[in-house]
Amino acid sequence: MICFDILFVYTIFVYTNILLSAMEKAIIISRCSTNETKQDANRQQQELLSTYGQQYEIVKEFTYYKSGTKNDEVNSEILNYAIKSGTNHIIALEISRISRKISSFALFLERCNENNINIIIDNFKLHTLLPNGDKNSMVQTMLSIASTFASMELSLIQERLNSGRAKYIRDGGVLGRKKGTTKNDSTLLSDHADIVKFIRQGQSVRNIMKLTRKSSGTVMKVKKLI
Repeated sequence: MICFDILFVYTIFVYTNILLSAMEKAIIISRCSTNETKQDANRQQQELLSTYGQQYEIVKEFTYYKSGTKNDEVNSEILNYAIKSGTNHIIALEISRISRKISSFALFLERCNENNINIIIDNFKLHTLLPNGDKNSMVQTMLSIASTFASMELSLIQERLNSGRAKYIRDGGVLGRKKGTTKNDSTLLSDHADIVKFIRQGQSVRNIMKLTRKSSGTVMKVKKLI
């Protein structure tokens, strides 16, 4: 009976490894501009894992908080990892999760094409490559147009914010911290002891943001004091 159990477990182990080796590799990108108190990148991650976790071997998940106009460095890291690991697919919930800059998305798409990496945009179920590896010209044209709209959407949001801010000031409002609420250095370090700990461990700013769910501005402010 024991021998049978061992054989059964070994068979399952071998079968699982065969399935994994046959599955194509994929990377998941989940990005939000601000930290988890305002937006939740983990929700994107869970949705994509639920949809694609059984279809592909998810070799890496890039979940981070950064503006879609200032994430070229992260995108470069993602592409380098994808190329080195032989990844077949890069998956994002929507095109703006990769970038809100037209030029940046175009370069990202070009490098993926050069390395035969398929981009999957989940909300419209779009694939940039055909099953045979050729470019999906129609989809790539659609995504080029969509990236323009993503950039325009950000401009409209910024215009609305600036308009609202200007009206608030005209009506007598004052921007910035209230008087007497500025934290001194020791209080700041005390309030963000978790960031201090990870900085001393040598963690990168991006990893610290992910681990603490705090913004890049807060992490950098603390880092300058250490």
